[in-house]
Amino acid sequence: MKEKRDSSLANALSILKGFTMDHPEQGVTDVAKHLGLSKSTVHRLLASMASEGFVYKNPRTNRYSLGTSVLTLTNLVGSQLPILNESVPVLNMLTERTGETSHLGILEDQHMIYLQKVECDNPTSLFTHIGKRHPIHATSIGQAILAFQEQDERHQLLPETLESFTNHTITSHKRLYEKINLIKAEKYVICDRELQEDVMAIAAPIFNEKGKVLAAINIVGPANRIKSKLKSHRLVEEVVRSGEKITELVRMRKLKNRYKS
Repeated sequence: MKEKRDSSLANALSILKGFTMDHPEQGVTDVAKHLGLSKSTVHRLLASMASEGFVYKNPRTNRYSLGTSVLTLTNLVGSQLPILNESVPVLNMLTERTGETSHLGILEDQHMIYLQKVECDNPTSLFTHIGKRHPIHATSIGQAILAFQEQDERHQLLPETLESFTNHTITSHKRLYEKINLIKAEKYVICDRELQEDVMAIAAPIFNEKGKVLAAINIVGPANRIKSKLKSHRLVEEVVRSGEKITELVRMRKLKNRYKS
């Protein structure tokens, strides 16, 4: 019985994670097909989740979306992650100074996920939003965090085959490790059209009070515009300084909490 309950819980969590900005509403058939489950199983799980407020069923379309219970948990998570609050003014300043969209991101499984975003007046065509996932190896934030992981952690995070997204995507583990070593030495990364054509990003790591990489911050914009600004603006310095500022704020908050306790 315990194994069955564990399986049901895992399936319910998978259903929740399947709702994204790209797919905010889903029907029973959609979920069943995506997860490889029977429609009866999915219908039962969604009904249970709806009764607890984790999903909402539209009576007109019979399609499901996330419910208010998820919003409550989201607000709780935000209050428990100091980096979310600390990063907002820094991201605002970074976007103001560079004129480019900025993000804060972390690693989750074999993807990087955006936690915060401040959009510029003329954003790139790369579609990003809070909660959006991208592959680690093809993104500036992913590479920036990966560079400061232990070697065994890198092996666990990277898939055996590195998917290609453009002609500039690094699909060789050897080449990726070479770039990672350079990132670790220089404390920043420039990702040039590796995830999407005509999109360029610059990222820098963020560390916790123990010196372990926690997240990364970046700016993203059209490749031609970023390259032009690199000649006359201090884009790299701005990104690195912003990462160092958030690192400092996170450490200060940790120190204050330690004194309070």
